[in-house]
Amino acid sequence: MAGLTELLLATLEPNSRAQAEAQIKQAEQANVEQYFTALAQELGNAQKPTIARQLSGLLLKNGLAAKDPKRDLELKQRWGNIPVNSRNLVKEATTTALIATELDVGKAAAQVLAKIGAIEIPEGQWDGLVPLLLQHVTNTDPRARQVSLITLGYLCEELVMLQEEGKAINEGIANNVLTAVVQGMRDPDVPTKLEATRAFYHAVVLAQRNFRNENPQERDFIMEVLHELCKMQGAEMVQIAAFECLVQIATEYYDFLLAYINIIGPLTWETIRSQPEKVAIPAMEFWSTICDEEIDLLEMAACGQAGGRQCLNLTQQALPHLVPLLTETLTKQQSEEDDDTWNLAMAAGTCLGLVAQVTGDNCVDLVLGFVSSNFENQAWTYREAAVLAYGSIMEGPSSEKMRPVVEQSLSHLVNRLDDPSVAVRDTLAWTLGRIAMFHPTIVPTKALAPILGRKLTDVPRVASNICWCIQVLAESQEVDFIEAPPTTDLSEFFPAFAEGLLMVSARPDCMEKNLRMSAYNALSVLVAHSGNDCNGHLEQLTQEMLKHLATSFQTPDPECELQGYICGVLTSIIQRLRGRVQPAADQMMEQCLKVIQAYKQVKQADVIQEEALLTISALVNVLGAHFEKYMPHFEAHLRVGLQNHEDVTVCLISTRLVGDCCTALQTRVAPYCENFLQILYTNLQNQAVDRRIKATIMSVFGDIAMAVAGDFDKYLAPVVQMLTQASATTIQEGPQQQPAAEEWFEYLNSLRQGVLEAYTGIIHGLRDANKLHLFKEHVSDVIKLVALIADDKTALDSAVSDSTMRAAVEVIGDLVMVFQQELTQYLSGAPFVRQLITFASRIQDPKGQKTVMWLSALLQKFGGAVTN
Repeated sequence: MAGLTELLLATLEPNSRAQAEAQIKQAEQANVEQYFTALAQELGNAQKPTIARQLSGLLLKNGLAAKDPKRDLELKQRWGNIPVNSRNLVKEATTTALIATELDVGKAAAQVLAKIGAIEIPEGQWDGLVPLLLQHVTNTDPRARQVSLITLGYLCEELVMLQEEGKAINEGIANNVLTAVVQGMRDPDVPTKLEATRAFYHAVVLAQRNFRNENPQERDFIMEVLHELCKMQGAEMVQIAAFECLVQIATEYYDFLLAYINIIGPLTWETIRSQPEKVAIPAMEFWSTICDEEIDLLEMAACGQAGGRQCLNLTQQALPHLVPLLTETLTKQQSEEDDDTWNLAMAAGTCLGLVAQVTGDNCVDLVLGFVSSNFENQAWTYREAAVLAYGSIMEGPSSEKMRPVVEQSLSHLVNRLDDPSVAVRDTLAWTLGRIAMFHPTIVPTKALAPILGRKLTDVPRVASNICWCIQVLAESQEVDFIEAPPTTDLSEFFPAFAEGLLMVSARPDCMEKNLRMSAYNALSVLVAHSGNDCNGHLEQLTQEMLKHLATSFQTPDPECELQGYICGVLTSIIQRLRGRVQPAADQMMEQCLKVIQAYKQVKQADVIQEEALLTISALVNVLGAHFEKYMPHFEAHLRVGLQNHEDVTVCLISTRLVGDCCTALQTRVAPYCENFLQILYTNLQNQAVDRRIKATIMSVFGDIAMAVAGDFDKYLAPVVQMLTQASATTIQEGPQQQPAAEEWFEYLNSLRQGVLEAYTGIIHGLRDANKLHLFKEHVSDVIKLVALIADDKTALDSAVSDSTMRAAVEVIGDLVMVFQQELTQYLSGAPFVRQLITFASRIQDPKGQKTVMWLSALLQKFGGAVTN
């Protein structure tokens, strides 16, 4: 690349940037080997301008990795295809740049080396990188030590991400990295110490052996070094980094903290009390992390999934120290202005809420002492702290413990809604919502509702929390969404609430503090949880919402966000009124299509509006066959949603909507199936499509088969081929380490369930058309999948969900029902059938139990009885 320096510098000039960037891109595409080596030589050349060297490092880094997973894999493979000699040249030049006089050049080289290391170290291709960095950590030049530790930090971050993806990291490399980093943490040079501590944050995740070793000497030494850094005076950045490392240790190695808590606990408490806020916040975060871990452990223990791990009850033991500290810290709010900047008082409120979740009733009396002492305090900071403390402990304690407390305090809280301090009113509204959310049986809805309606006129930050409080009250109404109750406690307040929320949504200041969004969300939930005695109001509200939607198109620039909110309310109305919305269906569909069209114009792309799509989905489900008249107008938009796989949510909704259309229209959907299936095939074969979409597509195949019945014969071969390919996916193909393993299990279950549901739909559709003989050759594929599922359940009991097991039982039952003795003669001797029934019998829900009994009865009826 001739004139590279000039080209790089040209990218900094507005007039020449576009042309220079295009030339660089062209060089990369023309010959990537020359591109990499030229950039590396520029980076390593001490005679070149510093900025040019930095830019070359940035381009190198960007050529080695990308945020998009597919592109990232392509770039890694591209690097691996470059000849070894050229790769070595790049590494040597970059290593030279690492210890350049200019630290910024060294940092650029550090990022490049980390990216190369992340590609080559797991493959055993660059074992010398870490030893090389270790040499620099002992260099007499502080700058060389710093930049080497920066590189180790970047490298560890990369390796941690790879480990989370299930790739094993060599234990020796992890140990060498940790040795170098801990050595740097003891360096007398403060900048070096800081970079080492920052690197340790990531390195400690890799240090599994060092922390879990039965001999605690290494662990003790690490904790001792970290403890000293947390206490280090006059070096706030080092202290911050050290406390952040403590938080990381609490996350990764909670099980080993008991031996150190008597030292760490007092250190964190003193830091929170006396150190600057930016140091105190990570010290506070340590206790929030402890609480998070203990909440998870207690929940796992309750479900019998703790796996031998035990809750150390660190929060309970620290309770007498923690609660006074946290409540005192709540009073340190500096301003009434709600600027959303994270501060120590907010961190204390969050921590107190977590403490309450861990300790339950045990924390209540300690907190109430602070609340009662400060509720009437003349200083707004103490009044607000008292209310915040009260609201923070609502999740965790039992309603039995809280009932007398809430009943006694509610009138005082309500009266305080007129407090002169906006911060106090804001926190009061939030606290009332918390009470209603976690203790709904205690709240006197009919006494609270009128007051909430009146306070909707308060300033935006208060009104927004009042909207949320109304939403929570509505959610607490027990409503069957298929058959709504005759009335609810909120029925008499429905007209006033609906009117008040609509007025809020139209306030001149409704864009502040998410007020408009809060109002529409509350209205949607209020509608969804209303009783039948509100149906007349809902019909009136339907027309009001349609007017609002029509008005939204009259502005020069349609507000897509507002239209989305209105569609959300309409969706709730449709789901609530069901068939009674039919008189307004034409208007609804017309307006939704306008919303979709307006969204495309605003975005200037062939995309689809999510909320409008959900409203149409609700219409499909309630109108059934009557939706047919809208399909010619809607089908093209639905295809857009199916093709827009980059927007995973929209594509998922669209995919499910195809299934809903099949269920609603039955054979009338046939003219559209060819187009739908072509897109579904394409999405399945596209590696960039999210796997959740692919799992959903499987069950949609079954919906299509059920709808078109005999006409499915022309699609049978390609669909079964894709089902068979999906069936071959196994547990072993996925990552084995958590949390990636759990995500893989969830995906595999949803994929298999979708495949089984597809087979069920195909069997029923072909049977109804007397074409079941076409499926005979594919029965063995179904049986192989079910046998695989039964075997996985044997090998790893948690790997197969109840819903997948039930789907497996159902499809075998369907096969037995249609093929009768012809199939049961084979199944009666198959071990997987016994395994299937044994495991499925453990399903707790009644529907699952009934399904197992149905299969057993079928097997007995057709001569293939299986005993458990």
